Amino acid sequence: MANVSYDFRGHSALVTGGTQGIGLSIAEAFVRAGANVAICARTGTDITKTCESLRSLGAGTVCGVTADLADPNAPASVFAEAVDCLGNVDILVNNAAAQGNFPFPEMNGERWRWMADVNLHAPYELSRLFVLALQKRNQGGSIVNMVTTQVMRHAKGRVGYGATKLGLVGITQTMALELASTGIRVNAVAPAFVDVPRVYRDFDDVEDRMAGMPSGRFIRPDEIADATLFLASDAAESISGVVLPVDGAHHIDGTWVRD
Repeated sequence: MANVSYDFRGHSALVTGGTQGIGLSIAEAFVRAGANVAICARTGTDITKTCESLRSLGAGTVCGVTADLADPNAPASVFAEAVDCLGNVDILVNNAAAQGNFPFPEMNGERWRWMADVNLHAPYELSRLFVLALQKRNQGGSIVNMVTTQVMRHAKGRVGYGATKLGLVGITQTMALELASTGIRVNAVAPAFVDVPRVYRDFDDVEDRMAGMPSGRFIRPDEIADATLFLASDAAESISGVVLPVDGAHHIDGTWVRD
């Protein structure tokens, strides 16, 4: 992580997909900055271990919620459990994602609904509940949605992922506009390839994909965490509706696979 200090004492963050990769790095960064943190993931065992690790990083409250956000009813229970644990949530990071490499003819209805439920419905409903709770207390807050540079440079075989993340950009910017006068800010972070185990598991041409990054390397998870904390902090007080690429210029002149 960069040598930048944020103070989130007195704030509480809910981070979905918080047990690995980008989400874990974000949760760790918030805990180190003094925030109370609730993480959400599908596997209870992973959550228990992650919460134990997070508690060793800071003095704030840490709790976990087990849920599969592909279930349309899950967002309501996740938010309720997070509030019950933390007492209040004023930062929401919609990081959990469903993705896969499916050529257009193979992107059937079942796969489409799965991606839409996780990538669109879950962040939308969590954001709606989050905003209602803040407005009830006449309180400001911050939402950070995790999207992808595929909303700027499309990739073959990613029609479901790209389309749902583009939809999340639309939600981000519409909410930002509607909420601009309320003290509730809504932004998005757009990574390209991130140096996490999933990339090496999902792709057999990792070296070619790394060569397609203008910077010559994948983005580190802590770099995504830095951007997320900045957008959630008072330093970004007038920043809302932004899609922030954290990709080493990949959205300008990068390739998804080097020819």
